[in-house]
Amino acid sequence: MNLGEADAIVFDVDGTLVLSDEPNAAGGGIQVLAGAVEVLHRLRARHTPFVCFTNGSSQPPRLVAAKLRDAGLDIADEELLTPAVVAAEYIRRQHPGQLLLAFGDEGVREPLRQAGIPLARLDEAEQAGVVLVGGDQDFTYAKLQAACRAVWAGAPLLVTSMAPFFASRRGRRPSPSGAIAAGIRHATGVEPKVVGKPSELVVEMIAAMLRTAPPRMAVVGDDLELEIRMARESGAFSVLVLSGSASESDLAHVSAEHRPHLVVPVVGDLLAHLGK
Repeated sequence: MNLGEADAIVFDVDGTLVLSDEPNAAGGGIQVLAGAVEVLHRLRARHTPFVCFTNGSSQPPRLVAAKLRDAGLDIADEELLTPAVVAAEYIRRQHPGQLLLAFGDEGVREPLRQAGIPLARLDEAEQAGVVLVGGDQDFTYAKLQAACRAVWAGAPLLVTSMAPFFASRRGRRPSPSGAIAAGIRHATGVEPKVVGKPSELVVEMIAAMLRTAPPRMAVVGDDLELEIRMARESGAFSVLVLSGSASESDLAHVSAEHRPHLVVPVVGDLLAHLGK
């Protein structure tokens, strides 16, 4: 399969479609990358469905979509997904009715509330059936204690992203969810399960949402260890753009099974591969 034959496309956001000052395009200063507007318009004209998936979780998806629209990108609310959306669906299916101890800003909590998942207070940590860690700007030692108590009591540990950093206009910025989860892992010895990129859960959920299968999808991103690894391991067509985290020299260190199917300098170069 080539890009033009894909039934649906998944785009990364920061480093692929835009560069912004903060994760989730939340902090203003959004720079739309060359050709991004035109690529989305071409997909609309071809009736090719797409979604945009950001690994950041500080802002609710609807707010991220609105800010990207303000920047000029034609993205509907339902076409913007985050790991919190995947987490909510995963918890609803795998831990029905169980109390969730969640750490994160409103971008984590809103999708959980919408899914009807009951949330635990810190003093209910040992009663939690599962723990979810997202980007939490107000993470404290009291929260660390509660998370560890829940995990020590047997609750599985989920995390929205273990990526060490993300691409922004200011260069690499550290990922808060990964740092928090690493601290809990250090204290408990329990490895967190990732519900954001590069988890195959992301591609499986999007494939079901768009009524296709991973081998009929394409994933476009700027990170070899996130979008490209996720695409290759799920059987999707993988496209690397060199406008964010990865450079062409990084490809020399990638194993054959994890190399992208297509490499382009910027997302606008995909127009030549999409067809009319």
